[in-house]
Amino acid sequence: MDKSSGVEPDLQGHSNLLAAQLEDAYKLRASDLQKSIRLTEELLLQCEALRDEGLVATAKNNLGLYYLIQGEFKKAQELSEEALTFFQQDGNQKGIADAKYNIGSIHYRTNLYPQSLLLLAESLSIYKTLGDYYNQARTLKSMGTVYEYYSDEEKAIEVYEKSIEASRIIHDSSLESNSLNPLSAIYFKQGRHALAMETIERSIQLKKESGDERGLAFALYGRGKLFIKLGDAQKAVADFDKALELHLRSGDKLGLAMVYNKLGMAYMDMNVFSRAREYFNKSLELSDAFNVQIIGFKVDYNLYLLAKKEGNNALALQYLEKFISHKEAIINKESYSIIKSYEAVKHIEDLEQKAVVQQEKNQIIESKNAELDSFFYRVSHDLKGPISSLQGLQKLVEIDVTDETALSYFSMYRSQVNRIHDIVMGLIHLTQLNHLENTRTQIDFVSLINDCIESCSYIENYKNIHFIKEIKSFDYRSEWAIVSTILQNLIENAVKYSTKINPFVKISVYQTDNQAVIEVSDNGQGIDKSHQAKIFDMFFRANNQTKGSGLGLYILKRAVERLNGKIELTSKPGSGSVFKVFLPQ
Repeated sequence: MDKSSGVEPDLQGHSNLLAAQLEDAYKLRASDLQKSIRLTEELLLQCEALRDEGLVATAKNNLGLYYLIQGEFKKAQELSEEALTFFQQDGNQKGIADAKYNIGSIHYRTNLYPQSLLLLAESLSIYKTLGDYYNQARTLKSMGTVYEYYSDEEKAIEVYEKSIEASRIIHDSSLESNSLNPLSAIYFKQGRHALAMETIERSIQLKKESGDERGLAFALYGRGKLFIKLGDAQKAVADFDKALELHLRSGDKLGLAMVYNKLGMAYMDMNVFSRAREYFNKSLELSDAFNVQIIGFKVDYNLYLLAKKEGNNALALQYLEKFISHKEAIINKESYSIIKSYEAVKHIEDLEQKAVVQQEKNQIIESKNAELDSFFYRVSHDLKGPISSLQGLQKLVEIDVTDETALSYFSMYRSQVNRIHDIVMGLIHLTQLNHLENTRTQIDFVSLINDCIESCSYIENYKNIHFIKEIKSFDYRSEWAIVSTILQNLIENAVKYSTKINPFVKISVYQTDNQAVIEVSDNGQGIDKSHQAKIFDMFFRANNQTKGSGLGLYILKRAVERLNGKIELTSKPGSGSVFKVFLPQ
């Protein structure tokens, strides 16, 4: 059974396909949120039918994010909390961070700012430990929004700039744009109008280049806000209308409520009071329906201003009282004192410090691994000479010695020298595997497989084996040396464990679901089920009667991991084995 997924090997291919489809649906959210939701709901049912709990949790957490974007906060929180429970039990740190990010984002949209900031800080700490700059960037952006709600512009600018820095490390222009939006508004408040407009224009351009329609809607909304403040209501309306169109298409309820409110302000500035009231009421309706109170109290204030402009003082007073009551319920001294409290700030600082310490530990481990690789490589190369000499001595013995007893002892000697040779060469291949450059080239599977088969000619029983090759022609580019290592170890393993009578090794290569599949099957000794979970461990040998270093399948696993691939094994003692390797394009 595959430990990472909890499913039998013959179902792993289905799990891999579902995981890829969930990722595709996730990427689609920026341009078609409704389709993302529909696809993920269908995939969730399939994951549940497959009983893959890890994929079920991922699907639920993704749906939690989509419902959060759509403004369905109750449903979003239920799904995210269910996912969080599984991830915590499973020890999945990335999953824990993703779920806490969802819940933290729900909290700040529903006025639970202290809880939001702490959850986001916990997520950020995990993302830093994992070196996940994409999620660091989006989490920092959300934290900046919370700081803005508390009018802490200095801290907001600091985290927005950190978000931009993380985005640039991974060259994600869309993520960078997300933090440029709020930064432009802060710059305008500080009187830096030219910088504010320059910043929002860059944000819009980046969104257009990335094709992120939902993000573009927020960027246009940001520029529209600046136009209102500059007194150009006509340009503001043009931006808001386009943003409205994009939000309606994506189904973003929060975005719609925000745009309706600003459209109302633009029409109020143009003294078109009926249109202004219409848009304010639409914004208020969405705010009440989805509990987005941070927008609701702003609409109350705008309705107060509108009633004053219309000369309706009684109605203006009602809205003013509602605004004051509403605002006090949201931003009160208790919440502010909690968010500014020593405990909250200290907790966030502790999390940040832990992330720094963990990063330093990871760097030390990487450095030590590099030193160990270098040591293995040097020692292995130093041993090659003496081992070759011992092998040469054995050849002389076979020529000159005729005594049967002596020859039997030398045969044992040869067996052990050859095993040492295999281990040393295995260590050399392993260290080379870690340091090969990532150079992709066209893979000629026919030629490569023929070379690998020929290289096994020294193995006992090789001449009796019937090799069957079924190689489909398709375009595949990858790291030649790594693919060669994978094929070499698969074929060599099948040859070593072949049966004496009518042995065959079948090598198939084909393409499916944007993956290259290498399948090597045989009718050899097979692998007992009790050993199958251990065969990829370093130096493990399921059959002590077969000569070998115990490194071949370990090197195979490392090579497949290098290409972000997967391995499946089906085997039965006495009937042979089937190894399937899936390599992404």
